[in-house]
Amino acid sequence: MENENKKKEHEENQLKFAQQHMANERTYLAWLRTAIAIIGIGFLTVSLHLTIGKSHRISDFLAILLTILSSVAGFGVIINAAVQYFRKRKQIQEQRFHSTHVSIIVGLLALLVVLLVAVMYIFVQFMHIEENL
Repeated sequence: MENENKKKEHEENQLKFAQQHMANERTYLAWLRTAIAIIGIGFLTVSLHLTIGKSHRISDFLAILLTILSSVAGFGVIINAAVQYFRKRKQIQEQRFHSTHVSIIVGLLALLVVLLVAVMYIFVQFMHIEENL
């Protein structure tokens, strides 16, 4: 009887570990999708900027800057996702938990910079369009 209880408890623990590891993998994949979207913002901006065909020194600079910043931010998110995945994996194995607030704050600041440059680009682009009308 005692052997059956230990076996059942072991199976329940294995199931809990499996669920935690799968949740960790889903989080990692969500970060990868986010990184791809961030990088895509930069390439979309340059593509649309070149398609419009109306060049202005400031908007050209902002489009290139936005592409570079979004690419760097996206690759940073990918690196951070991998680091956090392996940290969480180790924490799951050791049955402990530590919050990842520092990496979230750094990621937030990076994305805010990308967003700020995007807003500046849109503002300059619309100002340039209105000047031509």
